[in-house]
Amino acid sequence: MAVLISGKLIGPNGDPRSAVTIMLTAVKTSSAVIKKAPSISTTDSVGNYSLMVEVGTHEVMIEAYGRPFEKVGHITVAKDSSPGTLNDYLTFISEEELSGMQARFVAQMLSQAMKFDTQIKQEDNDWRVLHESQRMSAAAALQQQARNYYNVIQSSGFQVAGVYAAGLEIKDYNKVVVVDGVVYKPQPTTTVPFVLTGIPATDIPKFYAVGDGQLKTQMAQNTGLSLLGHFTGGNAAQALVYVTPELFGAGTTNDDTGAIQNAIDFAIANKISTVVGFKSYNISDSLLIAGAGVQGVNVRLMQLKVMDTFISPKDKNGKVEDIGLWNAPPTVRIGDNASNMANINLHIDYIDGNNRADGVANFGFGYSLSHIHIGYAVNCIKVVASGKHLWPNASIRFTGFYWVNNWIGMVVENSTSGTSPIVEGWKIEICFMAANRYGGIWMCKSGHYAQIRGDLDFNGRWLSVGRLAAETNLGTMDNIKGLRITNGTTQSEYLFRYTYQERIYVVLAEGRNVSIGESTGSSYKAGDVLTCTTMPAVKLTLDGVSVCADNPSGTNFFDILHDFDGQPFSAMTIDCGYLSTIIGSMLHTNDIRFHNSFNRISSSTNGLAVGNSGEVMSLHNLAHSDDPFFNLSRKWVNFDRKFYMKERKYTGSEVLATVASSDSAYLDVLAVHDLGTDKTADEGSKYRIEIESNYQGCGASFDIWLKGEGNVSVTKRTMLNRAFKFRWVEILGSDGVTPVGIMLQLRQQAQPSINFLINIVRAN
Repeated sequence: MAVLISGKLIGPNGDPRSAVTIMLTAVKTSSAVIKKAPSISTTDSVGNYSLMVEVGTHEVMIEAYGRPFEKVGHITVAKDSSPGTLNDYLTFISEEELSGMQARFVAQMLSQAMKFDTQIKQEDNDWRVLHESQRMSAAAALQQQARNYYNVIQSSGFQVAGVYAAGLEIKDYNKVVVVDGVVYKPQPTTTVPFVLTGIPATDIPKFYAVGDGQLKTQMAQNTGLSLLGHFTGGNAAQALVYVTPELFGAGTTNDDTGAIQNAIDFAIANKISTVVGFKSYNISDSLLIAGAGVQGVNVRLMQLKVMDTFISPKDKNGKVEDIGLWNAPPTVRIGDNASNMANINLHIDYIDGNNRADGVANFGFGYSLSHIHIGYAVNCIKVVASGKHLWPNASIRFTGFYWVNNWIGMVVENSTSGTSPIVEGWKIEICFMAANRYGGIWMCKSGHYAQIRGDLDFNGRWLSVGRLAAETNLGTMDNIKGLRITNGTTQSEYLFRYTYQERIYVVLAEGRNVSIGESTGSSYKAGDVLTCTTMPAVKLTLDGVSVCADNPSGTNFFDILHDFDGQPFSAMTIDCGYLSTIIGSMLHTNDIRFHNSFNRISSSTNGLAVGNSGEVMSLHNLAHSDDPFFNLSRKWVNFDRKFYMKERKYTGSEVLATVASSDSAYLDVLAVHDLGTDKTADEGSKYRIEIESNYQGCGASFDIWLKGEGNVSVTKRTMLNRAFKFRWVEILGSDGVTPVGIMLQLRQQAQPSINFLINIVRAN
């Protein structure tokens, strides 16, 4: 009984594979089939295939796109097999195969078990012998060490009275007592014999330490390293070039904040170049880098994790606030109130903000000319924050590998107090910035001259971008943080507004993912009227809303927020591999280069984008429209705008001819032909000719039409005066008979010579 095997053949990307030949070959002869007898099916245009297969075992071969047949496996069809796809049978194991596999597997497991048991017994015996040998050696070494220790004391001229205990009598000044490994001798002022009370606080002041015990005590102090000599002539403490958090107690408790902070402070105060920690550290408060001046400091930490007990933001009255975009305390603060620091090299391999903290933030005079590297950043409110500084913070390099699942990757903004507290010239290069709630990078009216590199995608899925049909008092919301917008049902935080292609948009931070395919979409729609909860005079009417993944391919995301409305320029260089979308104002003041899967005019220089379909190249002024103003194909050039030449003339071909006075001789000045280019219906060639001269009032204009060579019609003839004459004559070929064109000839006898300028423009 034959079984139907059918289905659809698709590729790894889900694309149907057509014109693929599937051949089943019987492996052995049965009652229904002969060995090696084939059964063949070829997939149709959408990848469908169908085979009626007899009971038995069959090899499966596939041939596609001109390549030879390739074996992809074998299938077994039983009498009670059900219809299915080829994949169903390729993954099925027959009873015959299973029995053989079971036998081999059991035999292999028994063999391995016996070998393992023998190996374990031998290793256990070897370990016991080795352990006993090591124990005996250690005991002998301790006994010998004790003998050596007392021998040294005896050889030094001292006599050991015994180990410290109550009732031990010290009979003379040459007797010593051992207390916790330290050798003590009676003070000269101590009266002997002296009987120990067993109370160290009473006895020890009567003695003083001698021998290596004193050295051990000194070495245990925080100045002990200075007692070790160095081959350069100094001491070991002077050769210290880095410190670790472990030197200051990291790892001894669950909270490493104090240890790391002490390490940083110690390094800066003692001009030690580097703090390095190669472990995972938990912190409950912000770390501070301050006081480094221009000498700088290198701080490298492998992993920072924000604890659940991390400090909470508080309002001006000391009341704890909910975490938001603008109040999260940073994991690391950089700055002080003394000077703008430089040469800060902060390298954090991994940071987890626990949805409670920013990553790195500036304050006070902040820092410049530095390098901040955050390799992997997750769960931060803002991985990099700015805006609380009092001085220009410029020319800083930010690098990283993967910033993902943060609220936002970076917010670049000026401060509102201090001396020119701007941010500019930052070099930002993150390998991949992805899936951050409110965007990858927000240039918040700041960051001029920035250079941005890397890849960005899947950012901004919690944003709704509304296009306005009307607005009242929108500008009063500028530069105010934390404003709430509502349509009467749902509130969101108002982030900023921008103007693009003569339309006004507002960017709203929703409290959930509103991306298409992952949610029900935006909380807002066209026709909604939005109001501000704290500014009742504001009224915004929407006529459209955009969210992530709402384009036909579902691949648009808000990766960079370019908030420069009201600014004269931003002057940034954006050079990314893959980037989905940049939204905002003043994009035309940048040099932008990036690519994605859905926008063929993503790159632009000062707003000029170049597209090319392979057939037509187009130029676009993105500040006005995505539509091209210029198109160029193999056959034509198109300007999709009217020409505005001001006072400049329109020129085709120009000929300057000086014609001397003559009452009969004509001068050849211009040859014209019926051209073969730009023809549709063998319609001939039409030209507009303008003749001007340096003799006042001497000129003419007319149209000519040629059909074939030697045939010319003159129309729309206008002569300014009769100071010259023109005529058309045939131009004959080398045979003296065949016309090959016509010649414009001029003659004048009004002046000794006249300069004529002939401008000819093809009209058809």
